[in-house]
Amino acid sequence: MLTVRRFRCCNSACAKQTFVERFPDWLPFYAHRTTRLTQLMRRVGFEVSAESGRRILRFMRVCTSGDTLLRIVKGTPLQPRTVGKVLGVDDWAIRKGHRYGTIVVDHESRQVIELVTGRMSEDIQPWFAAHPEVEIVTRDRSRDYGSALDSALPHAEQVADRWHLLLNLRQLAERVIASAYRRLKQFPVPPELRPQRPMYLRSLREQGRRDTSRQRRLDYYNEVQRLKREGLTASQVMMHLGRNYYTVRFFYNAAEFPERMPGRAPHSILTPYLDTLEARFQAGIVNVGQLYEEMAAKGYKGSKGTVGRWLQARRLMGGEDPVVAATSLPITDTSSAIPSSLKLAWLLVLPDAKLTERDQAMLKHILQDDVVAHCHRLIHRFRQALHDRDSDDFDRWLQTAEKSSLKQIRSFAKSLRDDYAFIRAAFTSPWSNGHTEGQITRLKFIKRQMYGRASFALLRLKVLYQPSST
Repeated sequence: MLTVRRFRCCNSACAKQTFVERFPDWLPFYAHRTTRLTQLMRRVGFEVSAESGRRILRFMRVCTSGDTLLRIVKGTPLQPRTVGKVLGVDDWAIRKGHRYGTIVVDHESRQVIELVTGRMSEDIQPWFAAHPEVEIVTRDRSRDYGSALDSALPHAEQVADRWHLLLNLRQLAERVIASAYRRLKQFPVPPELRPQRPMYLRSLREQGRRDTSRQRRLDYYNEVQRLKREGLTASQVMMHLGRNYYTVRFFYNAAEFPERMPGRAPHSILTPYLDTLEARFQAGIVNVGQLYEEMAAKGYKGSKGTVGRWLQARRLMGGEDPVVAATSLPITDTSSAIPSSLKLAWLLVLPDAKLTERDQAMLKHILQDDVVAHCHRLIHRFRQALHDRDSDDFDRWLQTAEKSSLKQIRSFAKSLRDDYAFIRAAFTSPWSNGHTEGQITRLKFIKRQMYGRASFALLRLKVLYQPSST
C-alpha cells in the first residue's frame, strides 16, 4: 500500500484544481508498477517465453499475465549498435524450406548486430551498402552472399568459413564413395568387421515398418534414376520432385540402390540372455523349443517367437549377408556388411587419432580400392593444409586436384578455383564463421522457447537485446 499526499491549487484560474504527490525516479506517471518491478518483468520476459515467465514470476509473488510480459518486451527500445570492421553472416530458417533470414555478427565485440529477412542478394545488399566501414566479412560459399558483398562492399575482404570447407570435403568424400560403393561391396569382409551379434526384429510389425520404409526409398531412387536417364540434372530433379537437394544428389550419383545397413540392435527382453544363447548356439543347439525352455528356466519371460527370430538372424549372420535379416524384400546381390557411404565418408575425412580400432580396420579395408585411396590422400592433404593455415600447400594441392583422374575431385577443385581469393583467405586469415554459427544456435534456442510462433519482429528484439541496455 502506497500513501501519497494530495494538494490543492489556490489559484482559481488554474486548470489543475487538485493533484497528488509524484515520484518520477521510481514510479512513472500513470504507471501501475514501479520501475524496479518493470525491470524485473522485462528481464524475465527476455530470458524465457511469456507463459514461462508468468509462472516464474508467480513464485516471486508477482501476479501478471503472459500478454503483459509481451507488451513490456515489445515496448523495450533497443540501443543503437556500433558496426565493427569484421563481420560474419549466415542464414537461418524462419520456417525451414519456406522462409529464411540472415544474421549479422560482429566478430570483435562477439555480438549480434542485425537480423535481416531473406537470404537472397537483394535482401542483404542494402544493409551492407549502408555500412561501408566494414573491412572483412566471413561467410559460407553462398553465391547470393558473394554477389551482394561484391556489389555493396567491393573493398571488403571475404573469408570462407573453414567449417563449411570441411563440410564440402565430407560431401566430396561421400560422392566418391557412392560411385565406388559397388566395388567396395565386392571385397570380402574380414571376420573382425562383421557384426558380433545378429540383428533380429522384435515383432512382425517392426518387420513391416522396415519393409515399407525400404520400398518407399527404393521407389524414390528409381524415380530419380528415371529422370536422370531422361537427361535432367540433379537440380532439375530436385525441382521436379520437390525433395531435399542432398538426398536427390545422393540417389542421383549412386550407381545402384544404397541399402541401409543394420544399426545398433535395440534393447529387448532377450538382451540379458544373448551371451547364453550365443554359447548354446556355438555348442550346436539350434532347436527353438530347446533354447526357449533353457532360457525360461533362467528367468526369461518373453515369447518363443522372439527366440526364434534371434535364431533365424544368427543363422543368416553365419553365412549370408546380415542385411537379409533386416528385410524380407529382394535386395541387391552384392550387398555386404560395410557401412553406408555417409559413414565411410567420415572415415576418409576424420583424422586417424579420432578413429576407433574398428574404424581404422574398416578404413584399411576400403582403401584397397585405388580410387578411394587416391581420394583419401587428397582429402588429408587438404585438411592438413587448412589446419596449418598453409596457403602455399593449398596452391600445390589445388594444382594436383585439377589434374586428378576423378571427375568429382576435378569438379570440387574447379569450384575452389572459381572463388580462389575467397577460399585462399581461409588459409591465411585468423577469422572464421564459428562464432556466427554459435549465435545461430542461440537464435534457435530463443525461437524454440516460444514454440516457433514468434514473429520476426519479436524474435529480432529478443536476439538483439542486451540486459545492460535497460
